[in-house]
Amino acid sequence: MNIRERLLAVVLTCLIVAGVAGAGGYLLVYEPIRQKWGAAAQLEKEIADLTAKRDQFAKDRKRLEEVVKRRSLPPDESLARREYNDMLSRLVRRAGIPVGSFSVTQNTNPDAKGIPVLPGGGKKPAYTKVVSVVEFQRADMWAVRDFLEGYYKLNLLHQITNLSVKRADDAASAGARNKPADNRKDLSVKLTTEAIILDGAEPRMTLLTVSKGFAAVGGWAGYSAIADTPEAGRGLTPVQLAPVLATKPRDYSFLAVKDVFHGPLPTPAPLKVERIPDVAVRVGDPIGPITVPLGGDFDYLGKITLSATVNGDLLPADAVVVDPAGRTITVTPPEGETGSSTITVVARSEIGTEAKGTFRVTVDPPKVVVKEDVSAAIRLILVSTASDGTATALIRDNATRQKYEIEATRRRVKVTKFFYGEGSNAKRKDPDYHDPDQYVPDELVIAPDGTSTRRRFKVVAVDDAGLIVQDLQPPEAPAPKPAGKGGAKGGKDAKPKEPAGPAKAASDAPVAAPTLYRWAAGKSLAGLVKLSPEEAEKVLRRAAEAGPVGATAVAATGN
Repeated sequence: MNIRERLLAVVLTCLIVAGVAGAGGYLLVYEPIRQKWGAAAQLEKEIADLTAKRDQFAKDRKRLEEVVKRRSLPPDESLARREYNDMLSRLVRRAGIPVGSFSVTQNTNPDAKGIPVLPGGGKKPAYTKVVSVVEFQRADMWAVRDFLEGYYKLNLLHQITNLSVKRADDAASAGARNKPADNRKDLSVKLTTEAIILDGAEPRMTLLTVSKGFAAVGGWAGYSAIADTPEAGRGLTPVQLAPVLATKPRDYSFLAVKDVFHGPLPTPAPLKVERIPDVAVRVGDPIGPITVPLGGDFDYLGKITLSATVNGDLLPADAVVVDPAGRTITVTPPEGETGSSTITVVARSEIGTEAKGTFRVTVDPPKVVVKEDVSAAIRLILVSTASDGTATALIRDNATRQKYEIEATRRRVKVTKFFYGEGSNAKRKDPDYHDPDQYVPDELVIAPDGTSTRRRFKVVAVDDAGLIVQDLQPPEAPAPKPAGKGGAKGGKDAKPKEPAGPAKAASDAPVAAPTLYRWAAGKSLAGLVKLSPEEAEKVLRRAAEAGPVGATAVAATGN
């Protein structure tokens, strides 16, 4: 081994010795000291926590003593017994048990065994027991649940020491499974409850402590009126200072839902929105309140709220108003607008379930009513001339039961209109047709209600073959009709806004050549034959010279 190797061996040996010494010092010296430091710090923390709890307990001790004493029954034992039993009776009635089906009795000699005594030589008991027995019949598990919930919400030092629930007829239990909810009131309940009167309880005249909030509302006079009157204090709402009921996931409602006597309750019908019919109206038609039909077990679902949303081009959001109380929806479309929108109705129950329904609202343009042309049903059924130079003609409207009688002489023509009342064969003269403000005797105006037939003529001539009429209102152009009895029911027509006769018209337009038609006897209004201009001119000239009767000799060939 040369010098270099010996030197390396010495260095390596020194390093090994140093490592072993360091590891031994860490494990044997430092680590035990560090653990002792940690343990000391933990002890100091625990001491600090316990000291804080002791200080907090000492701070809250007085308040806790006052709270416990407020939860005690009143120190007057007779008052405490009377008011406590009255409160138990009210709890039973609130559970739905009818009067006469329950009783609340006192145990006037409760067992005092196990009651601690106060320090001192007097051996005074720390509290006094008030024991009552509550019995009620014709109950279901909902009544048991309601009583227990109300009992444990009372801010009193009391507990149920014995509880018995039995069916009225145990022999029938085998066949009574899954009875309906309204047919399960066959239970008898008996329970024993104990309340205590603590020594040193605050003196009061009411079972429950009267909140100082009454003084803030009604002054001390109002506070005293409640606190000093046991009957008035019976209306106080219990305020639970400590949570003694089960948590919500362990709701006492499961006593009734999972009834051990009759089997589980049938599954309640879920909330649903029944079908809402679509609404279709014309522009300007009103839309009445739309009822929202709901289904489900409303006793189980609780209060139902409604809301609605709109989707579409017709209705804005504010055009839909929901009435939750009446369960209706009012829709007000914009005036004059047409189109459609879909309304979605959302119903929500008090227990959180939800259901939806939709319906459509459509507003269409006004309906165009195409009226029937009844010209083919209006016929010239009779024409007769006499040797004295007079003539008569009869036109019958078979569509609307109207009749026109024409009387002609050498000087004039007179048209009279008649109508038949509903269910009657007696004709009556139409007074409106002969209104002096618009009546022109030689004019024949045929415009029955409910039809598209609108013709207005002047009777120019009468002969045995028929009539010659001058068209005053061509069928292509709409014309106002004179007032008259129209339709099969004989209702009065509205008076025209324009004068009916040529004498009433005022126009600066040039006068066109008159158009004349022959209306042959036996033919309908649809079968008029137009005269040529030459024939029309001759008839008009003869009528002006000789009068309407016989003026058609030159036009007799126009059949």
